[in-house]
Amino acid sequence: MVILAGVLAIFRAARGLSRNVPWAESAERYGKLFGRAVDIQFLMGASLYLVFSPMTNIALNVADGLPEGSELRFFGVYHGLIMTAVFLDVHLSAVFIRRGRTDAAKHRRSVVLYAQTVLIIICTIPWWRPLLRM
Repeated sequence: MVILAGVLAIFRAARGLSRNVPWAESAERYGKLFGRAVDIQFLMGASLYLVFSPMTNIALNVADGLPEGSELRFFGVYHGLIMTAVFLDVHLSAVFIRRGRTDAAKHRRSVVLYAQTVLIIICTIPWWRPLLRM
């Protein structure tokens, strides 16, 4: 849902930029949807990371001895840090977009900043893990 909301926000802004459409509440709505989706995902991930995940607890206890490239190192160190950066990035992007002086600047900033955020998310998803465990 996060990626879908991000892609919708990017396409909405790109359409507004290409058609020279004034910045409207409907354009801002897609950005807010993306921000809320990231918020929900971040809260779910933080609860897993801080409370419910045995993998993270093990990784935090032996953080110095984790081999490079291991799943424990990825989930114990990198994934949480990068997703926290994504959380901050999507909210800072909203501030930069609002500060755009013209409608075209707001659309352009939306395209660039939301695309940057979606790209970071896609690059940090652990694609090697199975989606359904049996």
